[in-house]
Formats: sequence, C-alpha cells, structure tokens
Amino acid sequence: MNNLTHAQKVSQHLRSRVSALHIENALRSPIIILSAPRSGSTLLFDYLASLVGTSWIGGESHRIFRHFPQLGVANASFDSASLDRSHASDKCKLLFRDNIAAMLRDSKSQMFVDNPERFLAAEPILIEKTPRNALNVKFLDCVFPDAKYIFLHRSAAENIASITEAWEVGLETGRFVTFPKLPGWDRRGWCFLLPPGWRNLVGKSITDIARFQWEMSNLTIARDLSELPHDRYTTVSYAKLLTDPQRELSRLLRFAGIPNPNQSHANFASKLSVTTLTRPNKDKWRRYAEEIEPMLPALGEVSDAISVFEASVLDD
Repeated sequence: MNNLTHAQKVSQHLRSRVSALHIENALRSPIIILSAPRSGSTLLFDYLASLVGTSWIGGESHRIFRHFPQLGVANASFDSASLDRSHASDKCKLLFRDNIAAMLRDSKSQMFVDNPERFLAAEPILIEKTPRNALNVKFLDCVFPDAKYIFLHRSAAENIASITEAWEVGLETGRFVTFPKLPGWDRRGWCFLLPPGWRNLVGKSITDIARFQWEMSNLTIARDLSELPHDRYTTVSYAKLLTDPQRELSRLLRFAGIPNPNQSHANFASKLSVTTLTRPNKDKWRRYAEEIEPMLPALGEVSDAISVFEASVLDD
C-alpha cells in the first residue's frame, strides 16, 4: 500500500469535500483521445477542452499515472508499459477516478472540488488524453466503463518524421523522455510510450524506433477498440482535421455529446500546440526522407489496416 500513499491522500481529501454521487456524475461518459505520439492529439485535446460543455484536468493524465507507481510498466521486468484489465483492481479503479476528479476543472477553470453543484449543473464532459493510452484501452475500459474514444491517426511518413524529430530533441534535452533509465536500453533514455517488443530496437536507428511506435500504437488501438461496441468509438485523420475542421469537429462533437456541435471551428488550427517543435509543413517529413522512404512499402500494410478500420467505423 505504500506506493499508493499519495493517491490515497488525494482521494481522502476529495471525499472530505465531495460526495461519491458527485464524483460519479462528474466522470460520466468521458471522451478519451487515442493516438500514436506526435499525431496532433495535443492540438485536438486542447481545442476540445476549451469548449463550453467540457472539462479536463488542466493537462494530460500522465500526471495522474505518476500517482500510481505500480502503473508505470506492465511488470517488474519492464517488458512494456501496456496496461490491461489485470492492472485495474477495485482499489486502483476507485483511486484513479478520485485522482482525476480531484483535478477536474471546466473550460473556464471552475474547479469541481470547489463547487460541485455549480460544476455539475453545466453537465461538462471530461476530455482525457495522454499518448501512452494507446496501449491502455483495456485498463481504461475497466476504470471508465462508459467512456467513448476518438482514434486520431496521422499519415505514416509525417508521423514517423515527427516522432523522430522529437526523439532527437528528447535525447539531447530530456524533453519527451518517459524512462530515463530503462534497463537494457542502449541510449540515454526512452521517449514516449513503451510497447511490447521494444528490446528488439536496441542498436537500431531513431527512425526505426519511431516507426515501431507508430505501428504499435495504431495497430493496438484498432485491435482493442474493435472489441468494444461500435457506438463507443469513432476515428478521424489529422489531415482531415486540418483541411476540413468544420465538418470533422462537428462530427466529433455530435459523437461526444458536446453542446453546439455546429458552432464555428474556423480557429481550430490557429494556435500552435504547446508540443510543436517546428512549424507545420506537409513536406517537413522529407528531412528524414532517406530513412523513411524505404520503409513506405511495408508501412502501407499498416496504413491499409487503419483505412479499413476507419471505413468500418464511419460506415456504421
């Protein structure tokens, strides 16, 4: 129990001020964004959390995971950071939900814990996101059994190039590093999520690592979502969000149940995400073309799998 001390303290403080029913209502039917790292999820997350009728915890949920050291990796051997139903004990689920609720705020920064009645009167919908959740759908389904999911995907070349760029920055500065001392790893740290099979990347290039993370994220998301009822998930491409934000965001808001779905979304991409390293450009990936272009034929199989999954979702 010692490794839950901080989480327990947060829970005890919350429940001294807020009822269990209030917590249940505040966390009803959250919207969870799933994606590979560097897919544009921060841009989408920040935008949705800024809309009236939504709530968030003031940032990404990796700060909540830090309250639970036992959720850092799947097992003591560091085989991956993939969480499944076995990690969601009754106590863990309760404390995880409480720790989310303790940090909950609406789009105008009204804290749930300060005035639950006023907060809940607006019926805000929780928007949740952190890239590691690509590997955590089964765990999240236990913690939030009524959650809905948005699967955001980005083209292989663009996404892999962006992950590669971030790894280079991460190894130089420490930014994006999730495992500073990963046992058996041959670099200064590991950036972003840790899928099963990561040890096969020892000695490989950063672009190989980026490809691996892109593939594993997208394939895992598609596989795990396909096991849920179809009305609990949808999908959207980063490219469509940028080229037709009005249509795509209106569709996503209707799916999520967020009020006023047809409001103007013209300013969706007007601000750069806080995680942006260099300004967006559709040809920016060509900086890594020499490494990425030979990968594209094999990557086509994963891209095709994503397209088939998307078609099955949007045809329903």
